[in-house]
Amino acid sequence: MIFGYGGSFQGSSHVKRGNVCQDASYVKKLNNGIAIAAIADGVGSCEYSDIASGIAVRTAVRICADGLQSNPKADMTELIRDAFSQAELEIDKYSLSRDHLITEYDTTLSLVIYDGRQVTYGHCGDGGIIGLTRDGDYIAITTPQKTDGQYVIPLRAGKDTWIIKKASGNYASILLATDGVYDTFFPYLLKGQPVEVYVPLVRFFMDNRLLKVSRKTIETVQKTRVDYLDSEACASITDDKTLIVLVNADVKPKIKADTYYAEPDWDALQLEWNKKAYPHLYDEEAKESATEKSEEEPTEEQAEKPTEEPEEGSQGKSIKEPEEKAIEESGEEPEEELKKESIEESDEKPIKESIEESTESLNEPGPPEDNTEKPLIPPVDGTVESL
Repeated sequence: MIFGYGGSFQGSSHVKRGNVCQDASYVKKLNNGIAIAAIADGVGSCEYSDIASGIAVRTAVRICADGLQSNPKADMTELIRDAFSQAELEIDKYSLSRDHLITEYDTTLSLVIYDGRQVTYGHCGDGGIIGLTRDGDYIAITTPQKTDGQYVIPLRAGKDTWIIKKASGNYASILLATDGVYDTFFPYLLKGQPVEVYVPLVRFFMDNRLLKVSRKTIETVQKTRVDYLDSEACASITDDKTLIVLVNADVKPKIKADTYYAEPDWDALQLEWNKKAYPHLYDEEAKESATEKSEEEPTEEQAEKPTEEPEEGSQGKSIKEPEEKAIEESGEEPEEELKKESIEESDEKPIKESIEESTESLNEPGPPEDNTEKPLIPPVDGTVESL
């Protein structure tokens, strides 16, 4: 049985500027157990993008639901393609009826049809879809669409930009999120690592071994996850937040090795990233280190130079000062005054100097603090209408 939770919530930056929530989400479960979910993120620079995102999710889910109810064996990829086209058309009609420019209605759109195992999806924009396989792997099913890594590709860009496919593999749960939340699951420091998704965090939202969803618990799951998104731990997400999760309650994904769920070593990852981003800085350090090492080691000329032989008859012993030699021959101890004087000279000055040196060292600035922001781990316990 499939359960769903999540929703769309106004971001703190939108609250501060007095902007409405421009995200939208919609979920529908069919009588045959299939769940259809869609999310959309209205482009912030567009005046009516909040209206566009709402039209997009409702139109797309309705088209898919109607198609599957009339023909349960319908081609789902074709259904989704039609749903995206109809969503774009409905937004266009609405803008024309208000005599508004269509460019003020840009929005993203991501949609899934999930039967508890297989996933067919449509995607355009900078949000994304993540799947948890029955083998316990977290998979980025989609890739955010941005031109030059900055400007989002909206639904209006047309069918040539839409990604519509059937995902390979069997899935225990599916997560859809707009960019504010989605990007949090893929920290830049994990890019290029064997596992790019931030597993300890995404697991909190997707793993039914933690969620334990049922008719009795779904409201609690909804509350704890939404509360977390609204907590101080997620304060860095200032954009609108949309997250929808579909979970097959009859499936518990396989447990992988402990290292798969371990917190990443953020300090080591940051250093690795810095070396890639600023190689010239680390090249200079390497050169300086090599120079210092070469200065410490004797040169070839120094290594070959013979050591000076001691004078004949000295047998290699050091030559002592005459006064010291006379004292040694007589066997007499130095007078008390000399002893006292030597104590004053040898003890007082070093003690005073050492105090001054230690005080100065306390006032010297230490190494700079590491202010690198590191992702937080959510608790590991376990409004869209519950499915």
